[in-house]
Amino acid sequence: MNSWENVTLLFSAGARQLKPVDKLTLGELLLANRLPPTLFQAYEVPGDGTLKAVPMSLALDEIPEGRNVILQCIRNTDIDALRPTEIEAVHHGQEPVAAMFDFQYADESKNPTHRVHLIDAAGIQDIVFGKISDFLTQQDAELPLVAGISGGGDSNTLVQGVHRYVTTHGLDASKVTCFTLVMSPIWPDSAADRARALCSEAGFDHRVLYPKDMAELLGMNESPERLWEELSDRYTADLAHFFGTFFINLAGRAICGQVEGTNLLVGYNREDVMAELLFCLMNGRRPMPFPKRRTGDTDVLMPVWDVPKNMLDSCYPHFSEINYTERVDSSAVRRSSIYYMSHALDALVPQMSTSLLKGTAKLMDELGGWQELSPVEGTPLMHTGYGDPKEQAELLNLLQRYFPQWRPVTEQAQ
Repeated sequence: MNSWENVTLLFSAGARQLKPVDKLTLGELLLANRLPPTLFQAYEVPGDGTLKAVPMSLALDEIPEGRNVILQCIRNTDIDALRPTEIEAVHHGQEPVAAMFDFQYADESKNPTHRVHLIDAAGIQDIVFGKISDFLTQQDAELPLVAGISGGGDSNTLVQGVHRYVTTHGLDASKVTCFTLVMSPIWPDSAADRARALCSEAGFDHRVLYPKDMAELLGMNESPERLWEELSDRYTADLAHFFGTFFINLAGRAICGQVEGTNLLVGYNREDVMAELLFCLMNGRRPMPFPKRRTGDTDVLMPVWDVPKNMLDSCYPHFSEINYTERVDSSAVRRSSIYYMSHALDALVPQMSTSLLKGTAKLMDELGGWQELSPVEGTPLMHTGYGDPKEQAELLNLLQRYFPQWRPVTEQAQ
């Protein structure tokens, strides 16, 4: 008989085991039933007519022999209208690779609709590629288009989604340029192979940029490898995620300039955008614009902004798994925490993050409340106005040694 021991958790830091069933706490049992532990009070029942309050951290193997536990809901919650554990499985194909949860809480007749759609590989690709094509249609995205392709699940779906867009509208596929950066240890060479195969299939131009190519494209007088070494020495290797995003954005905008395009496509998924929104709100900042963000002369488009990452990975499961094995391990605790919270939202209430994102976007549009990016004069950099002026000036001085064509105005950075 299979048990929890047959399941392994795999992280960039290595394999981990799930907690044994008898070690699960009362709170974890509630979560397994899609119920928030803070909605309940736990009591131990000795059997003599008394009650003893116990913490939600009490594990099953800590309950005394012969004792029962009551989990009392502390609100007058209408459980019949919610029924969070009654989920209808809807099959879309014989061999499902992804699960899409569809939760519609009860109407006045107390009829909640809780479904999980089990979708096969062809079905999930059709959904994701269609969403990308529809997004670009809604944005009226003009050619030429530039897309950053990393070899992972998020950005690789852009290739086929854009292919569907240009095919549907009879556009010239040669006007789509995809690029992949290669530089150890952040961007492995094998990622370029995966991206190259996808772009070849779609008929798109694909540029693989090695360190010397990046340096030439961006007008650097030293290798980006040396810049990475200096920055990681100064800020630790946990900077890898931020360095990667920074360089992909710089390279993508530079290529847009070369091909005379204004649209840069990136693979920011639902949890990426939600994590950024949470970070901004928790720190008292205005939200950054999504799913279209003006950055200098370029519109950064996020075609999969409302698609969960696991759905994107399901489109190319083999490519995605290889990508994860190649990732740099990170101990960036705050980044890990914010992503943990982002994923946790939909874990308890499916599509909650989408509701929050759409509501925030509507509010910001109505109020004109988005955080605008301002140019750092004399450079292609943008800034939000937050941060320590002295640290910003020091970082600009460091970057200028690698980008001699930049002529930053220190006061502007401050």
